[in-house]
Amino acid sequence: MDLIKALLGFVVLTGPLWLILILLPVSLWIAVKVAKRFKPGGVRFVGGLGVFLLIFFIPFADEIAGSIYFNYLCSTEAGIKVYRTVELPAEYWDKQGGSKLFNKNGYLNHDFWVKELDESGGKVERYSSIFAIDKDTSPVKERISQNVLAEVTTFRYWGGWIRRNLSPNNVADSCKFINDKNFSRDLYGKLLKSETSSD
Repeated sequence: MDLIKALLGFVVLTGPLWLILILLPVSLWIAVKVAKRFKPGGVRFVGGLGVFLLIFFIPFADEIAGSIYFNYLCSTEAGIKVYRTVELPAEYWDKQGGSKLFNKNGYLNHDFWVKELDESGGKVERYSSIFAIDKDTSPVKERISQNVLAEVTTFRYWGGWIRRNLSPNNVADSCKFINDKNFSRDLYGKLLKSETSSD
């Protein structure tokens, strides 16, 4: 029984690899059969190669097209929109004009964040059913007034049908800027300004 569970676990973990190993010889066999119908020479080779590529890549076409569309959305629609800045007194700034609100890792001071800002009320909605892409919109509000100061928009891509159905722990890809180590400093750096700042 343990052996069967181990084998099933192996098959699940290597599901896409098994599909490729099966698809490769089948595509090659069909390509050779079709290529024999062409006249010998360059036309036969190009025809066979075209048939091979067509058959081999059809199962992955949605992964490729979805990835292209996802990258397009990340570069054109995702990002940080600042609607209103918050002016902070001199006690929050050092002599060089740098903010004292960020720790050495570049994250906003937790106490300030909890006291002054509210990031609840975000929503995730399906943006493209064809490509399994979600749109994630998160507002940044002043805690007391609940005025929206900024909005962060990113997209999540869950992959093509093979990845979604054969990967046991499929995790969505997010736009790169959201995972950048400077994301927090970039967001709050645009949002929080010195009272004397002319920006």
